[in-house]
Amino acid sequence: MEDERRTRVVLLACGSFNPITNMHLRMFELARDYLEDTGRYKVVKGIVSAVGDGYKKKGLIEAFHRVKMARLATENSEWITADAWESSQPEWVETAKVIRLVV
Repeated sequence: MEDERRTRVVLLACGSFNPITNMHLRMFELARDYLEDTGRYKVVKGIVSAVGDGYKKKGLIEAFHRVKMARLATENSEWITADAWESSQPEWVETAKVIRLVV
């Protein structure tokens, strides 16, 4: 009953994830804990969204490999997943657009 009154939240992290690290995943846990500790929110999902090759950041490994690493890093999580939509785009995508299309 208490969960029904809380606002359901999806956490999204856009970035290079070049490579994804334990601290990227810890960031999700810290955010979830903070939000849920307020008693106002229920975090239902976390999404890792790696930027595409069109971002053209120096030293950026191919998006395919970064998404694969993110999927491996999240495969044992019950609530954090890796989404490939942003990384599959030919051009860089603004975070606001990713939010509208992925979440």
